[in-house]
Amino acid sequence: MAAKIDLGTYASVPDFIYGITREIWEDRGIGSKLDQYYAPDILLRAATGFTGSNAGVASQTLQTLYQFPDRQLVGEDVIWTGFEDGTFLSSHRLTSVMTHTGDGILGRATGKRVRSRIIADCWVRNQVVVEEWLVRDQAAFANCLGLEPRVLAREMVDREIRNGQPISYFVPAHDRPGCFMPTVQDDETIDYLVKRLTRLWHAKETAAIRDIYFHGAGLHAPGGAVLYGHHDIDTFAMGYLASLPDAAYKVESALINRDAELPVRIALRWSLAGTHSGFGHFGEPTGAPVYVMGMSHLNLTAGRITAEYMVTDEVAIWKQIYAHTESRAGA
Repeated sequence: MAAKIDLGTYASVPDFIYGITREIWEDRGIGSKLDQYYAPDILLRAATGFTGSNAGVASQTLQTLYQFPDRQLVGEDVIWTGFEDGTFLSSHRLTSVMTHTGDGILGRATGKRVRSRIIADCWVRNQVVVEEWLVRDQAAFANCLGLEPRVLAREMVDREIRNGQPISYFVPAHDRPGCFMPTVQDDETIDYLVKRLTRLWHAKETAAIRDIYFHGAGLHAPGGAVLYGHHDIDTFAMGYLASLPDAAYKVESALINRDAELPVRIALRWSLAGTHSGFGHFGEPTGAPVYVMGMSHLNLTAGRITAEYMVTDEVAIWKQIYAHTESRAGA
């Protein structure tokens, strides 16, 4: 039985997550609120790179707000679980809605409206985020700005090289061990689903799609695309698998919520690790080692997925590919 969770003035875990997000971003708390709600030595693993301090989070927040000063974070769902020590793990899905009015890592200001989905898993102790895993759909950023994700990635890589900086992205070798041990909850629905997703993504058996997804399921895919039905989902999956034919699929974390008047909701954090050795979604093969940090929220009815919100960072994937080709060119 989980211990009582300290949420301060907030009534529930979802209220707490929505609330502190608003306090930091829309209410412009930034530094003071990050100091209040983020541990000074927070371990933040984002697809864009690893950050090991609150100061790093504050710097990134300020730069983002300079580029997108009207940024709104529209909360869509929070799936969570509590633990015996009073800590909890939350998985927060939100859409960032904003206007590109400042120069920055996304290039010169364009004045264009940008929408991009994010999923963030936070381990929280005594109202403080101690560890976090986060993926932003930067391909949606690129598409909204009228760029191909590979072009945005190339521009970022070129800028980092010009500035003498390492090309930034996250792979497990960049991580630092933390105190939280991610787990897959012991639940028959999770077990059933993970086995079938492993058939699809690890065994490359796309026939499993018919077992996993309702025939009219909607997949909110990377890049801001919305796909419908088995054929669309098969085409999407094939694009990733063809690019990474030796990919190993692993579910890193899974939790489930069953609430009245809502579908069964599952939050998955997962990874694909393989070699860019085939023609597929990521173009001509380069032999680059690729790590895909993925996060999904799944709505299930009668044991099948009716809606999936999947977030990967395809710009960060392209940066890994370019980092490999740059290293070969300089060899």
